[in-house]
Amino acid sequence: MALQWSSALSLGVPDLDAQHRELFERVDRLLDAMLHGDRAEAPQLAAFLREHVVLHFAAEEQLMEDLCYRDAARHAAEHQAFAASMIELDASFRARGATAELVLRLEQEVVAWLRDHVYVADVALGRYIHATLGADASWA
Repeated sequence: MALQWSSALSLGVPDLDAQHRELFERVDRLLDAMLHGDRAEAPQLAAFLREHVVLHFAAEEQLMEDLCYRDAARHAAEHQAFAASMIELDASFRARGATAELVLRLEQEVVAWLRDHVYVADVALGRYIHATLGADASWA
């Protein structure tokens, strides 16, 4: 299952949209590498995702704090749950490699979570950013 970025997922905040697009692209590449047994690229992509998720979530959470976003705690809790899931999946990947079970979990859990979280929670955040900052949202 490919994880494709679409304009429906855009928040209208250039920095966050760029991070989301990159995240979607890298998860899709990781799935492809794992499915094709690419032992060179899969570990590098997994390492990127570990770092990117932490940095991206921190940026979103700082923005929510700066703007006094009313759903910040719930949104951050979703981030924490996903990060914990990623840590567990990464540990499994490091211990056993790209098993069929791990590829399936990555495809089902990670892809679904990213698509759902961005489409619901992040799009709501984008609306709040635009309502709060208006035309200045590009500076968020």
